[in-house]
Amino acid sequence: MAYIQKNNPFKLVKRGRKKHARSIRKGVGHVNKEGKTETHKMAYGSGEVDGKTVYRAYPTITFDDKGKKKDQSYNEAKKAGELYEFKREKRAEKFAAYGYKKGKARREAKREYRKNKKNK
Repeated sequence: MAYIQKNNPFKLVKRGRKKHARSIRKGVGHVNKEGKTETHKMAYGSGEVDGKTVYRAYPTITFDDKGKKKDQSYNEAKKAGELYEFKREKRAEKFAAYGYKKGKARREAKREYRKNKKNK
C-alpha cells in the first residue's frame, strides 16, 4: 500500500512505488515507431518541502477515455496521484529511467540508461 502524506491535498507515493507505477496503466499503451509499447515515459525533478530538497518522478504521458495518448504535465500527474517521492536524486533518476519496469523491458531500459550516462 502506498504511503500518502496527511497534510498534503494531493496523493504522494512514498512506499510501494514500483507496484503503484505498474498498476496505473494496465491495459493501455501506445505503440511507438520502434514497435515498443509506451505506457508511462517517466521524468523526474526536484523541489523544496519544509526546507528539504526532495526529488519526484512522474509519468509524462497519459491516455484519455478512448485510449489515445496525450502529454501529461507535472500538475496533471499531481492531481492524478502519480507522483513518486525520493530523498536522493539518483534514486529518482533511476526510477524514472527503468526502476518501475520488469523483466526484459527493465533490462533493455537499464542498458539504455547506462549507455546514455556513459556518453555524457
